[in-house]
Amino acid sequence: MLVVSLVGAYIAEEDFLTLHVAFGYTAGLLIVIRLCWGLIGPEYSHFRDFPISINSIAGFLKGIGKSDKVYTGHNPLASVVMLGIMLMVLLVVFTGLLTLNQEGGQGLLKSFTLPAGIEFKEVHEVCVQILIGLTILHLLGIISDLIIHKSASVLKSIITGYKSGIAAKDAELNTFQKIFSVVWIVGPLLAFYLTVTGPSLQLKEEEGEGESTEMYENESDEDE
Repeated sequence: MLVVSLVGAYIAEEDFLTLHVAFGYTAGLLIVIRLCWGLIGPEYSHFRDFPISINSIAGFLKGIGKSDKVYTGHNPLASVVMLGIMLMVLLVVFTGLLTLNQEGGQGLLKSFTLPAGIEFKEVHEVCVQILIGLTILHLLGIISDLIIHKSASVLKSIITGYKSGIAAKDAELNTFQKIFSVVWIVGPLLAFYLTVTGPSLQLKEEEGEGESTEMYENESDEDE
């Protein structure tokens, strides 16, 4: 759902602003819930199980290329990249909301008082580029893991939640976590639906563009 939301938002852009924002809300809500899941979720999904200490990362980097070490959950580098992606998605959504406020007086933060001298649209675009870079790192990590640890079925585990050939305790969901998982799916889908079916969103036109068009029309009248 996160991949679909991010790709959809990137494709829609300003040409289909309402759809772009709907995908953005969906991505943001997915990450907010994922952050909650990192505090209340099961083993391997919980942030306490992310091996992000300096020693863990250094040891992992030294052992790259060796197939004897397979992590049941996220490896140290994947943990850092995943946390970076979560943070950057939130920044992309937040700066997008500030852009909606600044250029159209719309969105969830439309009543937020903005600091002067900052073009949030430019900040938003920079955050998007950083997110793309982190996503590429994530994909490269998956590919390298597929080559080094073929038996673990890393790519399959992203979809099914299960890795092969690893002797480790299975993660188990309690009743609350199962209910929370349903909310995790339904909540973002509902946000998408309400945004798409709600009032149409549109950024205000640049004043310079309007002046240029009017000037061009006046010059054409004079020529005639």
